[in-house]
Amino acid sequence: MWFNSVVIDMKENVKIFLIALVIGMVVAFLISFKYKDDVAFAFQTSATMFCLGTYNDEQIALEKSKNYPHSIVYQNNGTYQVIIGIYVDEVVCKLISSYYRDLGLYFDTEKIDVSGKFLEEIKSLEVLIKTGDEHYYENVNTSILNLFSEYMLENS
Repeated sequence: MWFNSVVIDMKENVKIFLIALVIGMVVAFLISFKYKDDVAFAFQTSATMFCLGTYNDEQIALEKSKNYPHSIVYQNNGTYQVIIGIYVDEVVCKLISSYYRDLGLYFDTEKIDVSGKFLEEIKSLEVLIKTGDEHYYENVNTSILNLFSEYMLENS
């Protein structure tokens, strides 16, 4: 007889637990929409790289990079890419794409895996692009490319 009362108490506890679990899931789901961008950035490990061209010979890549004075040459799996920018935020990528097209540059974009610390450094500079004038794009871009060069030296 005492066994039946224990089972009934356990059933009540299970019901309460399941109700609390469902309420918690709903609240977590609703809160995730509010902080969606922050959470997504915390797990983001890639940036968008703007590339003028990819070459098998380093000398050709260096020669091509002279056409755009703020570019760098990045070695990737035996090829050499002429990089003109690296950005994280999609809004900034669209602004910079438009800016480069207005300059008459033809480029490809490619995702590159980088560290979270490097992404944070880029994000802090991207704010200047979002809020600044087009005249500052080159200065900000040069700063980002310098950070990327340092990052590649540290991680090579």
